[in-house]
Amino acid sequence: MIKKFTDLEIWQAAHALGNKANAILNQSNFTPDEALKEQANKSAGSIADNIAAGFGKGDNPAFIQYLQLSKASAFALQSQLMRCCERQYISKEIRDELVSGTDNIVTKIDAFISHLQPATKADSIPADTLPHDVHPEVVSTLHAARPLGAYPHARKAGNLLFLSGIGPRQAADNSIPGLVLDAEGNIVTYDIEAECHAVFANVKAVLEASGSCWENMIDVTVFLTHMKKDFEIYNKIYGHYFQGINACRTTVEVKSLPTPIAIELKVIATL
Repeated sequence: MIKKFTDLEIWQAAHALGNKANAILNQSNFTPDEALKEQANKSAGSIADNIAAGFGKGDNPAFIQYLQLSKASAFALQSQLMRCCERQYISKEIRDELVSGTDNIVTKIDAFISHLQPATKADSIPADTLPHDVHPEVVSTLHAARPLGAYPHARKAGNLLFLSGIGPRQAADNSIPGLVLDAEGNIVTYDIEAECHAVFANVKAVLEASGSCWENMIDVTVFLTHMKKDFEIYNKIYGHYFQGINACRTTVEVKSLPTPIAIELKVIATL
């Protein structure tokens, strides 16, 4: 019987992986790149921490939100491990071992999310979608960050779905993965890789909450705040996520976005 979060198999696996990653990373010489080691250690610990935080919420919808955050931390760790390997701080064998461990945990998290979701089928609106009795074509979901103004996450029009601009803010706490601000709110450092993984996860959440799916995207507009610096990394990660999707794409640089994020997506999909 599950009485506390430490009884959960997924927390045990995530906790063990975090300890393993910490031991390996702390044995490696990251000079002069200690910030990368700290970032990877933080991501590794966040996988288990988000599972524990979600358990403490006491209800399934909130728990699922934190499990999604745990997955985002796992993917961020994988991205950071790739950089660690490319910069020769860890070997390819160690990278592959830890990446495989995170893949296993993500699989377990997905299975647990399916277990927590309602068994009954909703005829009109998916279970993770907020109700809109007057406008059923309007979609808002608990699995993506709350909109900044008077607009929904998405709107249906015939067999088309139009998403509002989606960024990498986290649904649970509005945080931006990898972002560090100074006391005046200026950006000290940001992680475009972590933001890419997070924004793609948010887009997927809105698509699924709308009754669509990742494969149904037909047009994507991407806004970057630092085209010259970030395009190569973003384009590589985009290629992994969008392989075989064949959605049209436009990428533009903007001076800034409403929050201190480095990337935002505007998507059109079919239903």
